[in-house]
Amino acid sequence: MTKKNSREEIIQMELDAIYIGNLNTVDSDLILPRQGKYGADFEWITGEERFIESNGKVHRPLHGMGDRKVVLTVRASYEGAFGEKEFAATVLQEAKETIITEIRRTVLTVKIGEKAKLPSVAIVKTADGRLMTVPVRWEEYEPLKETGTLKIAGSVPDCGQKAEAVLEYCEKAEKKEAVEQKAKEFPMHQVRLLEGTLYYEYQRRMLEYLLGIDDNQMLYNFRKACGLDTLGAEPMTGWDADDCKLKGHTTGHYLSGLALAWGATGDERFLEKISYMVEELFKCQQAFAQSEEYHRGFLSAYSEEQFDLLEQFTRYPEIWAPYYTLDKIMSGLYDCYQLAENEKAKEVMALMGDWVYDRLSRLTKETLDQMWSMYIAGEFGGMQGTMAKLYQLTGKETHLKAARFFDNEKLYYPMEQNCDTLEDMHANQHIPQILGSMEMFKVTGEEEYLKIGKNFWNIVTGGHVYCIGGTGETEMFHRAGTTCDYLTEKSAESCASYNMLRLTSQLFGYSLDGELMDYYDNTLRNHILTSCTHTDDGGTTYFLPLGPGMRKEYSTTENTCCHGTGMESRFRYMEDIYAYDDESVYINLLIDSKLSGEIELEQKSAVETGEVKIKCLKNMDKNLKIHIPLWAQEEFEVSVNGDRLEDIVLEKGYVCISGFQTEGLEIVLKLPMRLRILKNTSDASLVNLAYGPYILAALSEKSDFFTLPALEEIQPINKKGHFKAGELKFVPFAEVDLEPYHVYFRKKCCTE
Repeated sequence: MTKKNSREEIIQMELDAIYIGNLNTVDSDLILPRQGKYGADFEWITGEERFIESNGKVHRPLHGMGDRKVVLTVRASYEGAFGEKEFAATVLQEAKETIITEIRRTVLTVKIGEKAKLPSVAIVKTADGRLMTVPVRWEEYEPLKETGTLKIAGSVPDCGQKAEAVLEYCEKAEKKEAVEQKAKEFPMHQVRLLEGTLYYEYQRRMLEYLLGIDDNQMLYNFRKACGLDTLGAEPMTGWDADDCKLKGHTTGHYLSGLALAWGATGDERFLEKISYMVEELFKCQQAFAQSEEYHRGFLSAYSEEQFDLLEQFTRYPEIWAPYYTLDKIMSGLYDCYQLAENEKAKEVMALMGDWVYDRLSRLTKETLDQMWSMYIAGEFGGMQGTMAKLYQLTGKETHLKAARFFDNEKLYYPMEQNCDTLEDMHANQHIPQILGSMEMFKVTGEEEYLKIGKNFWNIVTGGHVYCIGGTGETEMFHRAGTTCDYLTEKSAESCASYNMLRLTSQLFGYSLDGELMDYYDNTLRNHILTSCTHTDDGGTTYFLPLGPGMRKEYSTTENTCCHGTGMESRFRYMEDIYAYDDESVYINLLIDSKLSGEIELEQKSAVETGEVKIKCLKNMDKNLKIHIPLWAQEEFEVSVNGDRLEDIVLEKGYVCISGFQTEGLEIVLKLPMRLRILKNTSDASLVNLAYGPYILAALSEKSDFFTLPALEEIQPINKKGHFKAGELKFVPFAEVDLEPYHVYFRKKCCTE
């Protein structure tokens, strides 16, 4: 603030600086400031005293009343000047009453003479039909020294029933054939998007945004925390504001964004930014180390206090996911090393990994289990996977041991048992943990980790996703098969889809199954691409509203988690357009692009005709496998050098082109670009409209569901993929900006 600021300008500065936490999922009291940074006084008015009092006291609705939306208004006054600002809060209803009706038996096969690794949780069924986990403490026992069955009792707090574990002792565990990663990604710098698509355009805008970011502002919180000069940089805002407890997470995403942008373009300006950011973060790490208050290797945008409080089981919002923030920083450094070959980034990350091991190795398993089970406060993002990847770089056993500290049995055990206990769990708190289990399988070969990843993917995609592939509402999983009950302004968090795509990519490497790429393409095209701002302001939707007449809202200044992942998501999917194994090259996504290097391919598509042209620009000693999307598999054509292939048999959704001289080879796909009606298993009365792979949105601010016209009534108009039925216009969802829209429609009684 300077003397030239008027009273009105000071009021606006005060209002802009107010941050009272993540208001999307309010479940505890809010701290409402009474005075601003520059001397203004604040008065708070609530639109619903029953749920949020003017002093910030929160009263959650009883279960069954539903979540409640409350508008908070702050009135600022400064030397006779006044101003107001509104905040929209969603107060979560009270948790369901839990009456346990059944405790599932735990069955394990154990080698003679060994103690079983009994899970710290048991799966239970409740009176209202939920499956969930509860903590269990098992009785002490001596292992059998011969084949046989041993039953162990377990106690469950606040429950009159006993848990039971059945241990089947045998000579030796059944030997399983090792599962190996089959497909690999091409280096990112070998893939380039071609102009003319929304993928290219939205990526270009993010590139411009990243180039315009002030690196010193991204370093502000780190320098301030360790006592270094902030060099006159502006403070961060929103979730990275001075008084916010998640600050630093956006800087981690920024590091990843820069590394990915470098990989996607080869633009030296990104390399310069990476070098500066990493070197300055190294200086911050050194400054922390010189203080007696901090332990060696620590690096964050705040002190170690949050980590201390987490170990005392302090709840959110008094603390806010310290290991989640740490994961973003370490992941950003990892990307800078992997993609930009910045050795300093590896050095800083390795020291941070040492700090993690030193910190967590002091704690008991019971303490860790309780920490990781805490809502929000215990969220640790993909820390397990990050530590596993660090182990691959350093070979230090302590880094792998640290990765195991993040085993979360509350999630892992039911997923290993293929049991859906996701109801009422925070979606994106747990999806990155599954990414961690996949990384653990990669480095250890322990198949339980892979089983967890596979079952989780099947459970989520089988019963928890919207038509656009997104999952979760108000950040939470709900009961399987009920997505149409949650078509709200807080459906489909972008972070969750981003991480589900990364999980899908990991699983594909082991299975080469096109079903995974069907989900990937739909979610990428109709959620991630659709979540992008239409300017170069870096915005990404936090939630993607799916109720009738709702609008997108792009996150630009609040620095939310989805704003952070948005810096990465415009580039990540490039890693999955192409893949290869010992025998074949895979084209997984039909996105206009070019692959260069030892293998050179180019693909271009025409949406209006459904024609995709693929050219082999260099000879390759491999088969070419092209994914035919599920929506096109009943009617498609493939021609090679002008000759149509007959009697095509798809293998896991792929057509195999082999036996040809590949250099100069031209393959043409003809896919049936036509209107399709999509059914919803969670509500048969609601349908979606698609054109080829694109979910279509009807532009209207009407707040009631439209009945979808018959397909013959929906006629094409000039622009490709645009249609009209009477006065109602339909466009690809990814093209919708700030207009109100509908993507779910009432089904005509005669429509099948």
